[in-house]
Amino acid sequence: MVILFVATRNAHKIQEIRVILDKRFQYLTLDNFPGAPETTEDADTFAGNATKKAVELAGWLAQHKAEHGRRNAELYVLADDSGLEVDALNGAPGVHSARFAAIGERTPQTFCAHCASVPDGQPPHPSLSPSEGERVPEGRERGRFMGGGNSRSARGAGNAPDRANNAKLLHLLKNVPLEKRTARFRCVLALTAVLPEARRGSSPVCYADELELQTELFEGVCEGHIGFAPQGQRGFGYDPLFIPDGYQESFAELGEEVKNKLSHRAKALARLRARLVNR
Repeated sequence: MVILFVATRNAHKIQEIRVILDKRFQYLTLDNFPGAPETTEDADTFAGNATKKAVELAGWLAQHKAEHGRRNAELYVLADDSGLEVDALNGAPGVHSARFAAIGERTPQTFCAHCASVPDGQPPHPSLSPSEGERVPEGRERGRFMGGGNSRSARGAGNAPDRANNAKLLHLLKNVPLEKRTARFRCVLALTAVLPEARRGSSPVCYADELELQTELFEGVCEGHIGFAPQGQRGFGYDPLFIPDGYQESFAELGEEVKNKLSHRAKALARLRARLVNR
């Protein structure tokens, strides 16, 4: 029996995973493990954040596996990080997607000056001044797991409401024409096996390194563009603003059946499913 410990409490995400991977696997979530540690998502990439979550939880779960009576099962941690990349904003909000409106109206880099009409010598928007960007303070050591330096605690920002994130995105793109509003949703899944306790050895660092090395990554991308106003009542996050290539409707209008064939997470999950079925 394969058990997937899905490292999330997001009901939308859990439902999408269950539908795409089907019922051949047993699922657990963070709701089943109230004592599970919270992972600080401080990597610079989706892959880095997904890997960090999966590795930390796999290490924790190895110590608590017996408490849940599943010694004979194949147990994996499945973690993901995903977000929206807007070309006119040089890839922002990116790894900051869930907390975009809560980071002091900052984005990682200034977006291209030709994308908006602004006075000579001025940044396209006050919140995008290069001096105000998301930079690693001097002396801060960059983290492991494929990058660091963008920790939520360092910015003092937690996740922001979907409506606020969408409003900020529309504000930053208000002078950007349709042809330059290209964007994509990107998802990276990290799959980490929970190793037997005997392999943990005496060094937690070495054990974490082993978990990281044997973590598998699965990526999915959905191309599209950002609309000029929210469309539709379904979906979550940036779904009301994101219009996938080949469609006139937003993700919030297309419905789960269509979205589960097109979405970034659906494509990553399809790759994961092929790996688990053919293992």
